[in-house]
Amino acid sequence: MAEFSIRTMVPDDAAIGVALARAQGWRDRTRFYEIVFRTETCIPLVGEVDGSVVATGIGVVNGPVGWLGALIVDEPWRGRGYGRAMTEELMRRLRDAGCRTLSLEATDAGRPLYERLGFREATTYHQLQAERLEQPPAVPPDRTLRRLLPADLPEIVALDRAATDEERSVPLRVIAELYGGWVLETLPDGGAARTLAGFLMPAERAYGAVIAPRFEDGLFLLDLHRSIVPAGANVRAGIPHEHAAAWRELRRRGWVETWRAPRMLLGPSPAWRPKWIWGQINSGMG
Repeated sequence: MAEFSIRTMVPDDAAIGVALARAQGWRDRTRFYEIVFRTETCIPLVGEVDGSVVATGIGVVNGPVGWLGALIVDEPWRGRGYGRAMTEELMRRLRDAGCRTLSLEATDAGRPLYERLGFREATTYHQLQAERLEQPPAVPPDRTLRRLLPADLPEIVALDRAATDEERSVPLRVIAELYGGWVLETLPDGGAARTLAGFLMPAERAYGAVIAPRFEDGLFLLDLHRSIVPAGANVRAGIPHEHAAAWRELRRRGWVETWRAPRMLLGPSPAWRPKWIWGQINSGMG
């Protein structure tokens, strides 16, 4: 009988991870793995049978919350418990890293396994998509927009923490180094200091990490994202179900909902602010 073993994924395994994802009909994950291998809080794993990779999975340590994603078993090897073994190993490593809550976005195929392991549905992400805008949107009159600087990261991380109840400083820094970003600031009267009103950090596979407490600022940042992508490209936004005003307004503006994914949790629910969240890093990192 073939023996299944799990080890840490290395960069030479990335092409196999990309191929397994493409076989599921998912987008090219080459740039996703670029982020993974630069992010020291990521735990990438592969499962092997007789030295051949047949499964992948990653964990991400976001402080008290650990995310699981990219859990794939090659179709000929399914039904043998390999997916459960990969999931349980990621769960163990995330808990060992101090994560009190485990989080993931489930596919229809994976959900029964996660429920057997004790995960519960906490919310749903609405995944919406829109085409490129030819002209950039007008900056709100009481705001100013500029490119992100390394010195902005502490304030960005603080706003992100207030929105997600997670510590995502490492992946946000990596994305800033790879792709840059934009910060939206208040423009107060009387010469007072400007403060962060929101940020956009384009990620990969058309995602973008977008946090903005004010509704009109979130809409502006998504339109900004649409205006900066290359011709012919699309933009994706993952919006929590609790932020109903946002995903309904986006659909009214022509965004198309391509799918919905339940967010499942094991452990305490984060004290997050879903109405501040306008986009995700990706579906495997939150």
